[in-house]
Amino acid sequence: MREKRRPVRRLWRRKSLRGMDFLTAENLPAERAASHLHHRYTISIVEDGILPVNFREFKLDLKPGDFLILGPDVPHNFNFSPQMGRCSYRTVFVKEEYLSNELKTAIARENLTISCFSDLTMWEDYLNIQRGIESGSESDIGEIIGRSEKLLSRMPDFVLSRMLVRSPHILTVKEYLKDNFAAAPNIEELAKIAHISPFYLMRLFKEEIGLSPHAYINQLRINKAKEMIEDGMPLLQITYELGFTDQSHFSKTFLKVTGVNPVHYGNIQRTVSE
Repeated sequence: MREKRRPVRRLWRRKSLRGMDFLTAENLPAERAASHLHHRYTISIVEDGILPVNFREFKLDLKPGDFLILGPDVPHNFNFSPQMGRCSYRTVFVKEEYLSNELKTAIARENLTISCFSDLTMWEDYLNIQRGIESGSESDIGEIIGRSEKLLSRMPDFVLSRMLVRSPHILTVKEYLKDNFAAAPNIEELAKIAHISPFYLMRLFKEEIGLSPHAYINQLRINKAKEMIEDGMPLLQITYELGFTDQSHFSKTFLKVTGVNPVHYGNIQRTVSE
């Protein structure tokens, strides 16, 4: 009888690749992942099976050979069905510093957020480079940077969506949270800033962003926490600088958002079994 492979997610990074994180997901069963977003650019490829990605206005079924490139803060979720079988995929999380100034300008001007295209040759190349880095190869470090820059530069040519936040109320709240997320303001405080009722803000925020204000704030806090961990800051200091009640609260939130414990995030490689 054929041995059943265990579902595994690995969130990993290389110290020599500051500003890049990697996710390797293998043999995932039918499941639904909650709506979430990332504060970096992401490049995703499927190794095996079909990856169903749902956005606010449409869905995509990614297959081997496809590239999905998302800009920061694009809400999405996965909804695997039993008929699709199991799926394995990889995602590279890329900081803006790897983008050329010309590309940054084009993305900002056109508000590019979701791009998808197929290129089997480039897909095989990108997959093999990631496998090499994950197994410890140093020669592939420079290659992943060059390939990622090239892939990101193709965003303007294959754009599927420009996700605009239309509400001035939500724009006001987002702008406020850029500098005040560590204080974790509650819905009543945010509603006063937006000059609308808490109930209306909650509904409008979910419609425009795809997350509740509380979930969005936690994403901002954990994104900052990841940078602080990479800088070598002690977890206790991070806990209080980001407004968590204690280290247990911080660790639970970090685990919920990223899938890994903050104690292990700074390691070169971390495996999380489902």
